[in-house]
Amino acid sequence: MNLPKIDISSLPDLETVTGLFGSLLDAARVQSSDDTIVILMTFLYELNPGG
Repeated sequence: MNLPKIDISSLPDLETVTGLFGSLLDAARVQSSDDTIVILMTFLYELNPGG
């Protein structure tokens, strides 16, 4: 599998990290916006795809 490469030197410098993939914006909204819910649902579908 050939994945694209990101040149780290081309990214702008930030004083603070503003967000990362899978990061949680608000701890109170974890249940409605967490990426693990999608992963779990995909796993459960693989166990029983027809039903």
